[in-house]
Amino acid sequence: MERRYLMKKSSILIIIGLSLFIAAGCSNTDEQVSGNLTPAPGKLSVSDLNEILANLELTESTLTYYGETTNTCKANFAIRVESYIEKLQDFTWEEYHIPTEWDGSDGYRCVFTTPGISLTAYQCGYDNECLLRVKTECGDGIFILPFIGDEKSYTTEQVSWMLWDTFEQWYQEAYTAELYNGHAGVSLTADELDWFMEYTASERSTYDEEWDGFICGATPISCFFTSRYSDPRDMDAGAFLYYCPDQGILEAGDEAEFRIVQEKADWRVGEDNHLASLEEMPVPCHRLPRNYINEILTKYAGITVEEMHTDWLKESFYIPETDCFYTFSSDFGPGMFIPRYGEKNGGIVTLWGAPSAESGISDMLVLQKNGENWHILSHQPSTE
Repeated sequence: MERRYLMKKSSILIIIGLSLFIAAGCSNTDEQVSGNLTPAPGKLSVSDLNEILANLELTESTLTYYGETTNTCKANFAIRVESYIEKLQDFTWEEYHIPTEWDGSDGYRCVFTTPGISLTAYQCGYDNECLLRVKTECGDGIFILPFIGDEKSYTTEQVSWMLWDTFEQWYQEAYTAELYNGHAGVSLTADELDWFMEYTASERSTYDEEWDGFICGATPISCFFTSRYSDPRDMDAGAFLYYCPDQGILEAGDEAEFRIVQEKADWRVGEDNHLASLEEMPVPCHRLPRNYINEILTKYAGITVEEMHTDWLKESFYIPETDCFYTFSSDFGPGMFIPRYGEKNGGIVTLWGAPSAESGISDMLVLQKNGENWHILSHQPSTE
């Protein structure tokens, strides 16, 4: 009995010893493993995002556009790069949660990259949301812009598409600058580019009290972007006039004027193919007095109808009795030119639009200072 007891006691001591040895070995192993482990990336919060945006480094930054083609350019080439950073900083962000299986590798997107940070804006990401995916060495996160505004008063401070719009415009300005930098003089300043963007704007929104909402209309300068030319006197009359903001639509009380128009238009309707009355016209009839068109031509190009290289009075719908041009349209499609980069050389300014996705060629607008106005000298594809 005593020997059995001693054996049991010895076994217990051996087991305890082994246990202590194993425990000591596991502890050492854990310390070694934990010393080599990199902490798993954390989830970024809105406050993290705001801090990232407040400290973005632009020196080595790039913008990569993924669309019909893929292209990378230097982010700080954009003339208005600081304004785009400020826009991102001023947005009100909200965290967004998506399934872990979504990898975000498809769809139109724009990626801003600087050492240690990437910001990916999606035109239409998961569940058709405009998303911002942020990745850093410390974590990642996905964010959206919640709607901020008053639908009743038609005031909008923030909507989701502003995110993609900001990144796309930033990329277009940076890429266009990279293509044409040094081609025609000294780069415009951010304020100067802002001014020419306003000067060449093709649309204006005005509040209509009767309709109780905003109405978008074409600007007079948009007419100059409906054709391409090396001399504005070569502009196409029909294209120039078609969406030109009118000086009134023929309506009740204008029947006498409309009868004169119909003598030339011969617009017929109905099964019996009768001459349409003003009320039966399927589209509005827009009135454009010749002196009004001359005012537009003179203001933006220093020319008149009479100086054009072709006879506008013959090649467009013009009525001598009223001394007016007339157009017939109910849709909206003004000429467009949006400057993304510009340079100045004395009194000459050259502006370039973003390169076409199909051809890779930019529209180029050249203007010359004339007193208080800037006159258009040409509007044509860039050959450089």
